Amino acid sequence: MFSSSDINKLMDQIAQLGKGNINSTKNMSKSCNGNDGKKNNSNNNGIPSLTPAKLLVIAGLIAGALEVQSITVDRDQVVNILLSGSLKRKTKLDKILDEIGDMPFDDVLKAILGRA
Repeated sequence: MFSSSDINKLMDQIAQLGKGNINSTKNMSKSCNGNDGKKNNSNNNGIPSLTPAKLLVIAGLIAGALEVQSITVDRDQVVNILLSGSLKRKTKLDKILDEIGDMPFDDVLKAILGRA
């Protein structure tokens, strides 16, 4: 997992994404959106606005804390993306339980009784 300083650096880099060449970004925004510069969740320069929530989602995906569970598109072309993740770090016990979770119960019980 990343340290808090790594996350802060990543957040700064993500915030800097829109501060490049404004003209090329504006032209790309017009061509990609197909709306010829009409306001579509962006600021005056045509650069999409990044809210703290959007930044956290981007950071979570990059850091591996969030994973895409499903993507659905309904008949009105509305896209829903389900993300899931955990901020909790796995303990040694969690790792051991993950390992023995696939083992047959007999083997687990024999291993436990054999240690005693």
